[in-house]
Amino acid sequence: MSFLRQFHSIVSDQTLSTDQKIQSLLEFGLEVFSLEIAIVSKVVDSSYVILYVESDNPELTPKCSFDLGSTYCTHTLKADKALCFHHAGDSVISTHPCYSNFQLESYIGAPIRVGNETLGTVNFSSPKISEPFTLEHIDYVELFAQWLGSEFARRKAEAVLHDNYKTLEKMEKVASIGSWRLDLETQHLFWSDQAKRIHDFPDHDTPTLDLWLSLFECDDYKQQFLRSLSDAELTAKPWEMELKVKTVTGKRIWVSWHGETQYADGKCTCLFGSIQDITQSVELRETLKEQRREAEMLLDERSYFLSKISHEMRTPLNGISGLLINSLDEINPEIRMENLQLALRSADILLGLVNEVLDFSKISQEGLTLTPQPTDISIAVSDVVELYKQLIKNPKVKFETNIKLCSNCMVLCDSVRLNQILTNLLSNALKFTTQGAIQLSVESVDTHSGIMLHILVSDTGIGMSPNSLNTLFQPFKQGEKEVGSQYGGTGLGMSIVKELIEIMHGRIEVKSTLGKGSQFKVSIPFDTASVQTAEASRQDSAFDASKLNVLVVEDNEINQKVMEAYLLKFNVTSDFASNGEIALEKCSAKAYDLVFMDSVMPVMDGLTTTKNLLQQKLLPSHAHIIALTGNTSEEDRAACELAGMNDVLSKPIGLMPLAETLSNCLENLREHNKI
Repeated sequence: MSFLRQFHSIVSDQTLSTDQKIQSLLEFGLEVFSLEIAIVSKVVDSSYVILYVESDNPELTPKCSFDLGSTYCTHTLKADKALCFHHAGDSVISTHPCYSNFQLESYIGAPIRVGNETLGTVNFSSPKISEPFTLEHIDYVELFAQWLGSEFARRKAEAVLHDNYKTLEKMEKVASIGSWRLDLETQHLFWSDQAKRIHDFPDHDTPTLDLWLSLFECDDYKQQFLRSLSDAELTAKPWEMELKVKTVTGKRIWVSWHGETQYADGKCTCLFGSIQDITQSVELRETLKEQRREAEMLLDERSYFLSKISHEMRTPLNGISGLLINSLDEINPEIRMENLQLALRSADILLGLVNEVLDFSKISQEGLTLTPQPTDISIAVSDVVELYKQLIKNPKVKFETNIKLCSNCMVLCDSVRLNQILTNLLSNALKFTTQGAIQLSVESVDTHSGIMLHILVSDTGIGMSPNSLNTLFQPFKQGEKEVGSQYGGTGLGMSIVKELIEIMHGRIEVKSTLGKGSQFKVSIPFDTASVQTAEASRQDSAFDASKLNVLVVEDNEINQKVMEAYLLKFNVTSDFASNGEIALEKCSAKAYDLVFMDSVMPVMDGLTTTKNLLQQKLLPSHAHIIALTGNTSEEDRAACELAGMNDVLSKPIGLMPLAETLSNCLENLREHNKI
C-alpha cells in the first residue's frame, strides 16, 4: 500500500479517536523511516515536553520533559523547517548534547505549526545509523507535521468553543435565558438545557413542536405564537412577545420569546431565538401597577376626603359664627339664649366631626385602641336610650326599646367606644327614617367569662341597595350619590363602628331592603368586672373649689378666657402663665395645688415644663399636673404620663371632666390634711 493511501486510511478512520490516530501515525512513521523512536513534542519556553511517544524505551513517556537545548529539535525550530541526518557521529552534530547523552545517530523532524505559532515538533530517531533520508522522506515528515498542526488547531478551536458554550450555558442559567431552534423542513425542534429547565422538561429528552404548542396557557396565546412564526417566514423580521405558558409539570409561568429567521437560497429554512422566564418581572410589574392604582385611589380618596370634611365642617362653623354674631345685638334674652344653645349644638356637631376624622386617622395607622374600665352596661344603655327619646321629635317616628340585661352587668368595657357604637347606629336610623319606627333591642347572655352583649337596631327608613351594602363599611361611602347629597355626613361613621366592634372581638351583620328599612345586629363579648361602688359621682352642677390654688399654663388668650370662666363656676380664681418659663417662675414664688398644662407652647412646651417642675421640686408633693391637649392618641397620653403628668383633659374642655378633675384634687388635699 502506498504511503499516501496508508496515511489517508489512518487519518480518515472515523472509528479512531484523535489520540489513536496520532499513535497510529507514529507507528506508521517508524515503518516508513526505519527508525525506533517517534515523538510528538511541545516546546514551553526552554523545555521540551513529550506529548505522544512510540518507543521501546520505558523512560520515554508522555509529559516527560528535557532541556530544549539538549535535543536535536532545537536545530529544527531554529531552521523553521524539516531537518534530517542519518549518521550524527560523522557530522558536526557529534558535539551536540543529544548525541553525547543519548547516542542518537539518525533523526528526521519537522516543526508543528498551529496558526501563526510553533507548537513543537514531530520527530523520528534511532541510535542506529540509517539509510540516507530522501526528499520524499522530508515531504512525509512535513505532511505528518501539517496534519498534526491542523488537528491541534481544531482541538484548540473546540476547546474555545466548549468554554464559550459552558460560559453561555452559565449565563443562560443565571439570566434564566434559554435558546431554541426550529428546522422548518424537518420540523425538528432544539431546546438548550436552560430552555428545558424553564419548561421543567427532562434533560435527556427531545422536545417536539406539538409538545411546545400544548404548553400554551390558552388557545389565543397558541394562535398568537403561530402567527408570529408565519409572519417571520414571510417578512424575515425579528419578533418578540410575552405569553403565559404551562411547564411540563403544570406550573404556570410567563416567558419572553425572541425569534429570528435563517435563509438559504432565498428560502426560510430555520427559525431560532431565545426564551426567558420573566415570571418575577411580570409579577413585579403587575404589583407596581396595582400599587400605582392604589396610590391613585388614595389620592382621589384624600381629595374627596378634604372636600367632604371641608364642606361638613363649614356648616356648623357657619352656625356658630352666625348665631354668635346675631347674639351680640340681640336684646331679647330668650332669643339670645336660643342662639347660644344652637351655637353650642353646632359646636358639638363640629367636635363630632373632628373626632370622626381623628378616629379614621387612627384606623388608617392601625392606632385605634381601647381603654376598658369597670362599666355598668345597664347605665350606659339607659343613658343612650334617654338621649334618643329626647332627640326623636318626629311624631311620625316611634322609638321602641326592648332592654333585657342581667342584674349584674358590671363588665370591663370602654364605655366611650360602646356609646359611640350605639349612638352611631341610632343616629343613622334617625337620619334615614322619616316615618315608621326605630327599634333598639339590647340583650345580655351569660358566658363562662362574662357576657355576650347582643344589640339590634332596626328601622323603617330608606334602606339600602345591594351595591350600597357592599360598600357600607368603606370610608366616605354613603350608598347612592343622592344619599350623600341629601342627608350629608362624612361617610366615616360605619367604617369606624366596624373597626371598633372588631377590636372588641365582636361582629356586625346587616340586612337591608331598599325602600323598606335596615337592620343592624351587633354581638360583643365582655369579661365580668368586680362590682365597684363609687362614692363620688359625676358632677352635674358646679361646687365650691375655692380652696384650690390653681395655675393655668396656656399660650392662647381665648383658651385662657375659657378656662378662667369655667373655673369661676367653681369659685376658683386662677393664675395664668403664657409659656413654660413663666410657669417655672410662678411655681417658684407660690405653692400651687393644681396646674393645668398646655402641651404645645412657645419658648418651653408642656412636657419640658413638667419635667423641670418635678426635677426642681417647685410643686408640693400633693400637687396634680393635668395636661390640656388637642392630641388624644395613646402615644400622646403616654408621653404626658412619662413626663410626670397626673391626667389628661382633651380640648375642647368640657365642664363635667373639669369638675371631676377638681373633685379629685380636693379629695387629694383632704387625704394630705391640707384642708
